Amino acid sequence: MKKWEIAVVQDDFNIKNPLLLMESHVKDSIQKHPETRLILFPESAASGYIFSQEFVKAKAEPADGPAFKFLSNLAREFKLYVGYGFIEKKNDQIFNSMNLISANGELLATYQKMHLTPLEKHLYTAGDGLVSVKTELGTLGLMICWDMAFPELGRLLEQQGTDVILAPSAWESPHEDSYSRMAAARAMDNTVYLATCNYSGGEEEIQFFGKSAVYGPDGGMISRETTGGNSIITAEIDLAKRRYLKDHFYSMRSDERTDLYKIQWKGYFNGY
Repeated sequence: MKKWEIAVVQDDFNIKNPLLLMESHVKDSIQKHPETRLILFPESAASGYIFSQEFVKAKAEPADGPAFKFLSNLAREFKLYVGYGFIEKKNDQIFNSMNLISANGELLATYQKMHLTPLEKHLYTAGDGLVSVKTELGTLGLMICWDMAFPELGRLLEQQGTDVILAPSAWESPHEDSYSRMAAARAMDNTVYLATCNYSGGEEEIQFFGKSAVYGPDGGMISRETTGGNSIITAEIDLAKRRYLKDHFYSMRSDERTDLYKIQWKGYFNGY
């Protein structure tokens, strides 16, 4: 599919029943933007994002647990891909994870956040696997929040054929500039689309600023929520445009000298 619409949700999911809030956004998105093919929710949207060991343990569930079953039914009903963050329990470990559900309700992939912030390291086990998924919409690569700070991860996803990076987030104030710059950089670095959604609201010590956005393969902002309010933003994903940009000026991936990189790294590890 060369062109399709993505919807990115921004809201405060630290409420009693975030799944009902997610359902309302799905219905609202389909009503206002019927061409939407994929809807993306923030990091830990299905549970809420609170730095409490008691909270995390209470909300942790398997990848195919209650949140998945609830959202799978919505995906199937509205023929919509759904990406969302949740707290995953697997083999007696707890991960900050993301699920991707197909338009027929199938669990396509689960990604476990690889790069944890200092506030998260005592709560979660870090993931250790890249995840990209081939779909009718193109190849979708998965990240979560702080993962966007690491260029190597975006590069490896691009090497796997990723067309669009999905990056649900819970990015706090006062780091608004870093959020937008890192997202734009990962898009331009790899000539891919990047969609990221953030929380609004927050607790006393941590405030989230919103400003969810979709960036094009040239790093340019296609669509953005400029406030910290609750909203849904949409953008067109045009895979033909991505291919054109890769062939015209944004040809870094085909021009780079990986042969020299290998030589330099070998020398570095040999003590040069």
